[in-house]
Amino acid sequence: MHHDTAAASDLSFAPCFRPFYMGDVQGYSNALDSLVYPGELSVRDSNPRMSLEACRLVGGGLAISFASTPLAVRHDTALASIGGAGDVLAMIAVEGEGTIEQGGRCMPFRKGDITFRTTRLPSACTLTTPGRLVVLRVPSDRFFGIYADLHDRFVPSISRADSRLAEAARVHMGHVFPGNAQALPALAYFSEQSFVSLLAAAYCESVDEDAADGKHRERDRWQRLVAFIEAHLGDPELSVDAVSRELGISRRLTHRLFETQRTQYGAYLRMRRLERAKDDLRNRRLDHLSVAQIAYRNGFGDASHFSRSFRDRFGVPPGGLRKSPA
Repeated sequence: MHHDTAAASDLSFAPCFRPFYMGDVQGYSNALDSLVYPGELSVRDSNPRMSLEACRLVGGGLAISFASTPLAVRHDTALASIGGAGDVLAMIAVEGEGTIEQGGRCMPFRKGDITFRTTRLPSACTLTTPGRLVVLRVPSDRFFGIYADLHDRFVPSISRADSRLAEAARVHMGHVFPGNAQALPALAYFSEQSFVSLLAAAYCESVDEDAADGKHRERDRWQRLVAFIEAHLGDPELSVDAVSRELGISRRLTHRLFETQRTQYGAYLRMRRLERAKDDLRNRRLDHLSVAQIAYRNGFGDASHFSRSFRDRFGVPPGGLRKSPA
């Protein structure tokens, strides 16, 4: 695929996106070459559907809004600007989920996450579900401002949807690109600049989190994992996959977190369900519920299996615990 700058030079300035009607996959591929950086696009749907809008940023750079069915774009070559600095690609997942790969790092993203990479390194973007991505390609000197040294130490990173900075950036994006509304040049510039600054702040926060002490990250992940499990104990379909997606980590890392606590996922989940069931059986306000209902309430799909597990754990059947003194 060739790199063609014609599409970028014809764009209007923010906040007005220019729609592209490419008609076929190759047309969209060529446009993405020009707007993002050269890559190989492959679709993962027999009937791919795409839409593309873009505009130039008033202060320098490009904004691209791209909606598509599942696809993958692999950038096997780097694209450096003058001086070899490269541009920063900040990508907001408005809808959908997938992964970004760069520099040996794989970053699964979900709706609301913001990923950061650079055009000076090869990368890959995979959209595993239908979604919409907004990408800002910003010169590194504009993105980092007086902290230009940060780009010399740039690492691909991700700001999760629950970060306050990421949330603020998503909200502000609606003010920067309000559809077809016209804005005063000065207003457009300052709104845009504040958006870029919010993205830079979210990047710095995500890098600080990545560079934090490993034990601190591990403790934080464990606390989030435990909180998610506690909130979903009653879900009989609660799985390692669901927990991993919630934390934005791999199944392997999820299992490793349990290993650090000297337990396994299945054993921990069963233990917590049984302990909460025991509390329910001792709760006089729940006397109107049968033992089977207590079992289902705590994620057990089979009352007999629940009774056997309860006896093995506490040495007494669930009905016997109910009849015994407190």
